[in-house]
Amino acid sequence: MERIGHSKNAELIRSAKLPFTQKLALTAAASRSAEQLVLSESFASPVLEVLRLFNQAVTARVFNRYALAGGLAVEYYGAPINTVDADFLVVFPETSGGLLDASAYFEYFQRHGAIPVGEYLEFRGLKFQMIPANRELDMESLGAAISVSEKGISFFVVTLEHLIALKLRAWRYKDRLHINHLLDSGVHLATSRLESILERHQLEQRWQQLLAERDRKS
Repeated sequence: MERIGHSKNAELIRSAKLPFTQKLALTAAASRSAEQLVLSESFASPVLEVLRLFNQAVTARVFNRYALAGGLAVEYYGAPINTVDADFLVVFPETSGGLLDASAYFEYFQRHGAIPVGEYLEFRGLKFQMIPANRELDMESLGAAISVSEKGISFFVVTLEHLIALKLRAWRYKDRLHINHLLDSGVHLATSRLESILERHQLEQRWQQLLAERDRKS
């Protein structure tokens, strides 16, 4: 059993080093075999199309900046993981009464072919949602996001350290699984940077709790 565990960890670490689009293709293949995901081609194609759409929104000055977060950001840094939607951090406009109003964003994406599906929009078969980056940690994560490129398409993704902080703040079972998945994938953390982020946002205790749980399971 120990040998099997080491083998799985080695596979996670190996696959985490693959290009993002290759990870997406692997995710799609695994999901189709389990009949959980139906997309016209590989998962990579609609993800890239949505990223291109967000870039167009920036060019059109619908908003100034966005950053990929959530499960797809976990997949960008770590090994392939089953996720069927995309989360984007975007600063939402505020009304005079202090309410967040993203209606202009939704109108823009719908004019360009996105379809409302519950709380999501759907484009080229991929559901996506915009997460308001109006709170301190979200705004910091958006501002620190890095520019990367896949298949000639540049886009912004939250840093690994901010991604972990966002997951710690959410603290759902899924979020803890995502952090463990990243750590099992052998990601390289900038420890001092992560500690600084966690201290600023009072998340050190949750981080230590997660690490302690990992130690108990090892």
